[in-house]
Amino acid sequence: MSLFDQLKESPGMKLLCGFTVRVGDPVAGSLDYAVESAALEREASAAELALTAVHFYSHVLARFPRTESALDRYGMELRELVSQILEQGLWPGSNLLRYAGVEHRCRLVDFPALAAGRDVAAVLYRSTLADDLDLALDVPENVGHEELVLAVPAMLQGVSRLLSEPELELLDKSLRYFRVYVGEGADYGSPAAARTLANRSFREAGGEVG
Repeated sequence: MSLFDQLKESPGMKLLCGFTVRVGDPVAGSLDYAVESAALEREASAAELALTAVHFYSHVLARFPRTESALDRYGMELRELVSQILEQGLWPGSNLLRYAGVEHRCRLVDFPALAAGRDVAAVLYRSTLADDLDLALDVPENVGHEELVLAVPAMLQGVSRLLSEPELELLDKSLRYFRVYVGEGADYGSPAAARTLANRSFREAGGEVG
């Protein structure tokens, strides 16, 4: 049963937005990625999709805490890739993989073109037991750390194609606040910290967390 189906059957869950990042198998040292929005009972707003993207980055980064040196190197690489993207900014038509300097390592293809792959699923939800929005993230065991790191710029590229300029600006500002907070030493090394940091960054950027 997929993550989406599991959450749909969970009592007290309101699913707001979701997407799948499909990771292809390496070919000649490069990886193909594809991004697709999830078909949920309600259509997600563009702002919710932007918030889901911030949460995806935050929750992936949480898997590489500073306190574990073997994992922190992946976290450092991921933060640097996103920082390089922000140096150029998110705009309609932006080539974020080029901005991140990973065009030689991965590319984004249309979802139907990547028929086989490993699916990383992400769902933004509200639970009656929680006081804020959170992300459920399902990463298959056969997706390696490096592949998961590269999934973030691929996700940002895919999501950016679904957003108009106001929501792209909101996503850009959210990621900039996120970078500031992490630079100031904010904790991101747990799912709870990832949730708090993503929602805080989005709110400071002017987004409304429903």
